Amino acid sequence: MADKILKVDFEGLPEFTEALLKAQKGSQIKKIVRERTSKLDEQTQRNMISQYKGHWERGKFVKPTGTTRRSVTNAITQDGFTGTVGVGTHYFPYLELGTRFMHARPTLTPAFNQQQQLFIRDIRELIK
Repeated sequence: MADKILKVDFEGLPEFTEALLKAQKGSQIKKIVRERTSKLDEQTQRNMISQYKGHWERGKFVKPTGTTRRSVTNAITQDGFTGTVGVGTHYFPYLELGTRFMHARPTLTPAFNQQQQLFIRDIRELIK
């Protein structure tokens, strides 16, 4: 296994970089990053409201407390070019991906997929 090497080639990267740096588009990119990160946070929380209706525990139906939704955070790096959305509960991966006893109830992944497409669209419009 150690002899296998992963190689990734990016075609058009110099042209892309040049287009981004033209006409001081950095501040516009930062604005897009802030907006999409905020929307990802909001959409994730909305998905949690619709997905997490409660669960059965010890023979009783337990309503959700909202702890997972309240633990959603977002952050923008100091340079403004990277946004991060995270969920702070230790059990979130079980909710998102499921277990052998529980079906997955994805909330972050669908929100990310949607915002990813919108981010790509916004960047393409910016560099045209």
